[in-house]
Amino acid sequence: MPSRESRIFIDTNAIHDAHRNGCWNALHKSFKLETAEHCLQEAVRPNFRGKKLVDRSVDDLKTEVLAHAVTDEQRAVALYALQGRVDLDDGERDLLAIALSVKTEVWWLCGPDKATIRAMHLLGMIDRMVSLKSLADEVGVKLAQPEEQDTEKWLSEKRTMLLLGGDLT
Repeated sequence: MPSRESRIFIDTNAIHDAHRNGCWNALHKSFKLETAEHCLQEAVRPNFRGKKLVDRSVDDLKTEVLAHAVTDEQRAVALYALQGRVDLDDGERDLLAIALSVKTEVWWLCGPDKATIRAMHLLGMIDRMVSLKSLADEVGVKLAQPEEQDTEKWLSEKRTMLLLGGDLT
């Protein structure tokens, strides 16, 4: 479980869910949140109906989270490590590329996506996954409307399934 001041890589869905659940401010003030530029772009880009996941600007978010530009070399390392065994979207791929470039520091990844969990399992890093609810609990915030994938129970079930040789279909 991450302690305060821990380095947390956070994906688009977790950024959205943290805002939706009213815990974003507590998280960015308590942890060292980091993400990929692509994840921030996804979070603020309007969908086909004109709705954004997070109604803020990228510049505004960058004052609260460190956004990494990801190089083609970092992407290649991540894709090579996974050998095509997981179909990641661009944000998931870039976030894993950043995480894989960190060699010695302790870090955690909050990304409630089955593809990310599968990739972290294949990379031998599944124990570095953390749920949004666990992060919120650490800073004393109760999630307003937690989705199932934001809970430690959901993450634990997915971890167990993979560790027992199952799949996350």
